[in-house]
Amino acid sequence: MWGGSLAFASLHAAVVMATTQALDLPLPPARVALAYLAASSAAVLLPTPGGLGSLDAALAFALTLAGAPGGAAASVVLGYRLLTVWLPLVPGLVTLGVLVRRAVL
Repeated sequence: MWGGSLAFASLHAAVVMATTQALDLPLPPARVALAYLAASSAAVLLPTPGGLGSLDAALAFALTLAGAPGGAAASVVLGYRLLTVWLPLVPGLVTLGVLVRRAVL
């Protein structure tokens, strides 16, 4: 159980680090990971499903404090949400379509 929690946080921090590198932000990966961990810890204070809204605002704020411009921080958060929330829906929709077509569901 602890390993899953550690893997979840580590992989999400890796997604944020990859997004910052894709946008050519000159932030060290360790600082970005620390910003994600601080933002996710702060987002717990305002619980929402999947951290939508609270984590986004906290992450944008943490990245801005880490040295990213505001617009770039918002772009990182949008990219993070695209990769962690919306992209996983695509295989799920394909699987649902196959199961409905085969009359399994």
